Amino acid sequence: MPKDTPAIFNASRLRLYALGILGICLVRFYWLISSSTNWVDLQGKPIGNDFITFWSAGHLALEGRPEAAFVRELIYEAQRLAVPGSDTIFLWHYPPTFMLLAAVLASIPYLASYVLFAGGSFVFYGAAVRKFLEQPYALLLIIAYPGTFLSIAHGQNSMLSTALLACAFLCLGPRPIIAGVFIGLLAFKPQLGLLLPLVLIASRQWVAFLSAATTTLLFIGVSVAVYGVELWITFFENASLVNDVMGRGLLHWDKMPSLYITLRMMGVSEVYAYVAHWGAAVITVAVLLRLWYFGGPSKLALAALVPAMLIVLPYIFDYEMTLLAIPIAILATDIAKRGGKKWEKVILVLAFVAPLFLAGIGQNFHVQIGFPVILSLFVVAVIRGFKELRQLQATEKQAQEKQAPVI
Repeated sequence: MPKDTPAIFNASRLRLYALGILGICLVRFYWLISSSTNWVDLQGKPIGNDFITFWSAGHLALEGRPEAAFVRELIYEAQRLAVPGSDTIFLWHYPPTFMLLAAVLASIPYLASYVLFAGGSFVFYGAAVRKFLEQPYALLLIIAYPGTFLSIAHGQNSMLSTALLACAFLCLGPRPIIAGVFIGLLAFKPQLGLLLPLVLIASRQWVAFLSAATTTLLFIGVSVAVYGVELWITFFENASLVNDVMGRGLLHWDKMPSLYITLRMMGVSEVYAYVAHWGAAVITVAVLLRLWYFGGPSKLALAALVPAMLIVLPYIFDYEMTLLAIPIAILATDIAKRGGKKWEKVILVLAFVAPLFLAGIGQNFHVQIGFPVILSLFVVAVIRGFKELRQLQATEKQAQEKQAPVI
């Protein structure tokens, strides 16, 4: 590590911190399991609560009724089959592309399916993100990241999204066609892929762009062939319901780290909160595209892309912060190699621990800390990305001057 690295950030201390946070997460998960009755927790929710939506929608699809997943009463019946003791309804809002995976998951019993999905996603996620963190105890640090715990506890697909994005970038240079395939597979969660075609165009990654577009169209085509175009119509009709539910605060705002929700929690009106949110989104995208246009698909450009993907979304949940494992790993490695300012390291630490405390702080103090953390991580990545770009440009200029003939 560079000489300016404080003792609190040395390898042995990082290992100690990781073990401490991992211990907290494991204790919380153990308490969640041990305090449950028939796989229903103290709040009346099934273990892996969001996963019950995936399994139930897949079950209805296997019965030949995929459109029933969007009907409150019908998906509730399927959820009661999965976990009979659960009285909480979890609605389905995913596109038919994810219904394909959900049907596979529902082909085995709920509990076994949950363990297989969470375990497989966890291994895939750990192996992919490990490539970005060149630190001692790298795998421990990645596993200890609280976003991982949230994804497993919720039974969510965020580890899968993170792994696909990591693999896409790792393949972008040497195997752009494969990179495009990984990006296209992210079509199961389209809101996370909004910025991907833009950065591929900005960085002139045409092969990867065409591969991603082809994969996405094929993915959609398979879903249409299996479930029909009517399911897509139902999906888009359902979008207005989702916006209404989110906007009226019927879901937990304390778990939603977007600028829009942050402002709403502060008492800002819906209109002004939306204006501020989309204004910030436009600025974020403009800065991001400039970095990708001039610097190409560097690791620091990816570190800026991931928080930007979250910044532009008005509705995200804390488990999506699992994606931040990628920029945290990249920035930690870059700071270890080239040094960094103390405030950058503080932001990195805050980003690492934020998912663990985000909901609790929101519930008790009505303050959303998630968005400032995501924005700060974006700022650090952008500053370091442009600094690296200037250094590369200066090095190239010096090389050209040395090669220039003397007259």
